[in-house]
Amino acid sequence: MSVIGIMPAQGLARRPSRRPAIDVARGLALVAMAAYHGSWDATYFGLAGFDLLGDPLWLAARTAILSSFLLLAGIGLVLATGGGVDAGRFLRRLGRVAAGAAAVSAASYALFPDSPIFFGVLHHITVASVIGLAFVRLPAVVTLAVAAAAVLVGTTQGFPLFDNPWLRWIGLTSVAPDSNDFVPLLPWIGGVLAGIGLGRLWPGLGEGIGVTGRAARLLAFGGRHSLAVYLLHQPLLFGIAWAAAQLMPAETPTMRGFQASCVASCERAGVAKATCTANCGCVQSELARNGLWEGIVANRTGEREQRGLEAAVMACRKP
Repeated sequence: MSVIGIMPAQGLARRPSRRPAIDVARGLALVAMAAYHGSWDATYFGLAGFDLLGDPLWLAARTAILSSFLLLAGIGLVLATGGGVDAGRFLRRLGRVAAGAAAVSAASYALFPDSPIFFGVLHHITVASVIGLAFVRLPAVVTLAVAAAAVLVGTTQGFPLFDNPWLRWIGLTSVAPDSNDFVPLLPWIGGVLAGIGLGRLWPGLGEGIGVTGRAARLLAFGGRHSLAVYLLHQPLLFGIAWAAAQLMPAETPTMRGFQASCVASCERAGVAKATCTANCGCVQSELARNGLWEGIVANRTGEREQRGLEAAVMACRKP
């Protein structure tokens, strides 16, 4: 995932009172997101062997976490526009989310140039918030029907036309692009629209529910500042995982299997075992540095992974 967070664009003619229960729900989603990202970081640095892109349970977890944030974005948009749209406030919030999206893209292009985040969660929320304004006054049944259609089309249709770099953000690609967090408009806008529909059907959602206890208050605080949490948590977790990998390098079963296979193949070519061991360790480091390790350990060696593996072998080959 890679990634996942929310600070829905909101704007009001009069500022609405907060609903702590909604903030707590966002806070819980943030905790789940952080757990997912922490697992990704641990796998990336070889501290764990989670199959995040192949295991159905992990795929379901990512879908559930992302859907919860988008659903809450739609609900938040309805609550925020209940008294009318304050264009200035809406645009300021939208600008903050868009700036966050730009920062995420810039960092990802620097760290993972082969799989950058060009349309992730914040990019999606920026665009979906604008589109969502067209639905906040429509009957809920219409919005929910459009949400279902978006999910259906986005999950069943794909066309080469949308593989164009300028159109990939829409979805409907025939080949999934290389990106550490790709949340295209289709099908995922269905989550935002579903939230708008639910908010229209249940305008009192979360109203009158108080928050007690330290844990609940902490969750509510995180939910109120979810954009900041989103932007700060992943660099922090990534740095912790990197430091852990440097201080106490772990060797998971997957890593041992990769090393054993690599060394055996190298020795069959007549190279000394010590040299093979050094070369294979170098290959693993190169794969991790280029953002290819997760796909390799999950046994998903597409064209990108194969090219990266060959390049790593060539870079690490020692006589």
